[in-house]
Amino acid sequence: MSKYFPQPKTIQVNSDVELIAFQCQDTVVQLASIPPGATFELHRHPESQIGMQIAGRLEININGTKEILEPLQQVYVAGDNVLHGSINPFSETALAFDVKRITNSEEAEEAILKVSPTQDEITGFQCQSVVGSWFEIVITKIPPKGIIPIRQSANETMGIILNARLTIAVAEQQQNLKYGSVYYAPANALYGGHNPSDETVSLIEILIKPRSHISVKDAFLKTDMMARSLTTS
Repeated sequence: MSKYFPQPKTIQVNSDVELIAFQCQDTVVQLASIPPGATFELHRHPESQIGMQIAGRLEININGTKEILEPLQQVYVAGDNVLHGSINPFSETALAFDVKRITNSEEAEEAILKVSPTQDEITGFQCQSVVGSWFEIVITKIPPKGIIPIRQSANETMGIILNARLTIAVAEQQQNLKYGSVYYAPANALYGGHNPSDETVSLIEILIKPRSHISVKDAFLKTDMMARSLTTS
């Protein structure tokens, strides 16, 4: 099994909600399909968690603060041990992703961060992005036959393909990925890709900032909790 192209694991959260989870080293990326009326009860865990709507809307509750999330417009942030949950009160199924990991960030974080338009400095592709204390999310539209130049980053990078197909190479491995696939590029690994199709492909990248240090407590929690992180939402 390739660490660069993790295999999905299906998790039935309750009678209504099913998750597809990908283990990317210390980080878990989850894709969720949330039907009308479905609820994630308020809960907490040692991992920090962020998430975004891909399609449809969802009402998020972060420690009592509620907001309607629109597709690709906001990122919710629930720090470690912060109560959070959600409900789909709308008539259409919501598609979303979330990211969980142990962090040692001590920066105060707003519960809801807004996504802003921008442009990739290297390719000129149109993007949207948002930056948090330990992460950055970039949503890029890659035109037909568009190329993602080979690059190297100090950040860990995870990518989610939202439509069509995208060819991605990480280190010495390459795969042709479709909707719902995830790739993982460790810090300082060479990676890139191209869009072989005749349609624009939307790509979400989650960049995890380097940690300057990990405390003994964090190291213990990381080892213990990551073993169980694929069984909770």
